Amino acid sequence: MIDKLKHTNHINDIELQQLAIKILDQANIVLRKHQVRATDFLTPYYGEAIAKILKSIQDINIIHSGGYASAERKMITIFPDYLMEDTITVPIAFLEITANVQFNKLTHRDYLGALLGLGIKREKLGDILIHNENQKQVAQIIVSEDLKDYLLYNLCQVGTSNVTINEIPSNKIIAPELDYKEYGANVSSLRLDAVVSAAYNVTRSVAQELINKELVRVNWEPIKKCDYELNCNAVLSIKGKGRVYITEILGKTRSNRIKLQFKKPL
Repeated sequence: MIDKLKHTNHINDIELQQLAIKILDQANIVLRKHQVRATDFLTPYYGEAIAKILKSIQDINIIHSGGYASAERKMITIFPDYLMEDTITVPIAFLEITANVQFNKLTHRDYLGALLGLGIKREKLGDILIHNENQKQVAQIIVSEDLKDYLLYNLCQVGTSNVTINEIPSNKIIAPELDYKEYGANVSSLRLDAVVSAAYNVTRSVAQELINKELVRVNWEPIKKCDYELNCNAVLSIKGKGRVYITEILGKTRSNRIKLQFKKPL
């Protein structure tokens, strides 16, 4: 049996700790019954933390996958280590929704809202990839295998648009190609409040308020401390304001301020 306390007592985030305990219960079933088990889709923060724990446990292996190479939301499939990875089927389905939209393009929020409106929980859904083609819009969605048939029979409308939905093979998934705006700023330090202020063009006091309200995440982890020290390649995100990537730390100015380079999706 896996010692759940040993693997989770260092975790300060209560939600992460509870999730880890739940998934370790699944890992125990894998060991006891020699079965393959899979988690729901996890955010990068939860996924990386849980995967690290599972990799430290003997006699199991994992596949951490969201269906395509650059997927953000991923599930973890847990299996006995005597099984070969290429014999494991990850329980993910790939669906394609087609909408005829000439003027008002549907958004990620529209598709997510339609799926949640059918009673589906967010953790059963992976990434939603939207592609616009003239008067037609295609959304490729990655879902838990056990939802596939329900969606194929029940999803017929997104927003005010009628849609068609079909299953597709995984090799038909088109990874997003994002355009970015690059820009620079000088900061007094690499404290989170200072960098958020510069990256999002808000005052230091507003940045501190956002952090105190637990709206700021670093590498998808909620950070509550204004003096949290950032590193290069950190991903900042604020609910309602999007993501900003720290791409370079370029040294210091003559006035001893730190020069940073950012990029954010357009």
